[in-house]
Amino acid sequence: MEIHFQQNTQLNDGDIEITLSAKERSLEIDELIAYLKNYQSMPPAVVPIKSDDHVYLVKPENIILIDVSGNDLNVYTKEKVIPTKGRLYALIDRLKNPDFVQVSKHAAVNINHLQSLEASFTGGMTAILTDKLKTDISRKYLNVLEHRLGL
Repeated sequence: MEIHFQQNTQLNDGDIEITLSAKERSLEIDELIAYLKNYQSMPPAVVPIKSDDHVYLVKPENIILIDVSGNDLNVYTKEKVIPTKGRLYALIDRLKNPDFVQVSKHAAVNINHLQSLEASFTGGMTAILTDKLKTDISRKYLNVLEHRLGL
């Protein structure tokens, strides 16, 4: 990877223009673009999660798994499972944390709680997480997870 700086006096004060060049667009390029877009927005220290008549303030590092079950979105921590409403992708966006990787249409895992991966009979993989939680990893999302893990 080569990095170059080029001064552009045509830009306004505080403006930055970034151009990425590669032979072709790849997952690595997409991740770099996402990182640059989120560069100035720090991940929140706690995320409010509304559940019935409670609002739980949860530290992202304590979230093990986010799973869709019917109309509920279940947030698994070491202490409890918090049922809430909403969309999986919206909660992942609110977390603003690269440690959360979507592994199927219905689940995202915190890779810091990932203990192992096992082959499943459906052709995908099964993620074994903290507290013996398990979730399926679909083939569609497996490459993204493997890339995040450096495999």
